[in-house]
Amino acid sequence: MSDEYNYTDPLNLSVAILILIIGIFGITCNSAIVYIFLKENSEKTALNIICFFRAVSNIIILINAFMITFLPKIILGFSIFPLMIESWLINTSTTLYLGNEYQIVLIALNRFCALFFPMKYSKIFSVFNTTAVLASIYIYRIAKKVYDVIPQQAKNCHALFSPETLSWYYEDPPRCNWVDDALEVIIYTFIVILILNSITLIKILHFYKDSLYLIDLTFTFKLSSWSDHRVWTYISGTLIWECLHSVDGFVRLIFVFTASKFRFIMVIFNDRLSFLKKKLISSSAVPIMTAPQLRRGTISVATNISLK
Repeated sequence: MSDEYNYTDPLNLSVAILILIIGIFGITCNSAIVYIFLKENSEKTALNIICFFRAVSNIIILINAFMITFLPKIILGFSIFPLMIESWLINTSTTLYLGNEYQIVLIALNRFCALFFPMKYSKIFSVFNTTAVLASIYIYRIAKKVYDVIPQQAKNCHALFSPETLSWYYEDPPRCNWVDDALEVIIYTFIVILILNSITLIKILHFYKDSLYLIDLTFTFKLSSWSDHRVWTYISGTLIWECLHSVDGFVRLIFVFTASKFRFIMVIFNDRLSFLKKKLISSSAVPIMTAPQLRRGTISVATNISLK
């Protein structure tokens, strides 16, 4: 096998094609969610705001990490960005990734509140409250990442992508002391989600989507050490991560279309039901006999006397 890890390597070329296809698919699905949310006023609900923020986050991750960082480096064998920029692009994507994980807890709380506190749901999960919470989540994630990364970059420590192993990694010389608590965050949030979803008896599809983040982090930080083979490091470190954001956008797009179709059917049903009710009411009305109508007009004094 050639030591040139670029487009001349069959595995690199195959991975580049996969990243491109999955990336375009994911960006398209998530962009459709963003477009529908911005275009349709009826879609601006608390749950759809969560989906909107999540779709925007997925787009940024797919572009920053996979399309403009990983893909060119896999094809060319070297980065098109300085080390510091490449590191920031990867770190930005990983922190948004954890922001999405916090969103899963928010979605579980949304469903829990809708089921157990329906009378207070609209007040608790108002559009303003939901937007404020989401903004706080991402502000916190970005601020924490900046706080963690700046000291590391001051020591010339970076997060980089390897065209050889086809996955990203933290530089690990003695001067660097990266601390990544992503797996612990995923485990704790998964426990919370498991409890909430079990209480609300959530459908298996939603539970499966929420489990994807735990699966991805397990592959990235645990199962990736099973083998140093390039195919395995690509699958555990890159492929599952990209598929997560692409499939997430696709599933939520299906949900949006299904919900819109359901609302359309309900509108038609309600219109026809209203028409049917009107027909039934008019057909069941009881005829009322009335006395013959008298001649209407101005009555003069002479007419009144003649009638007497």
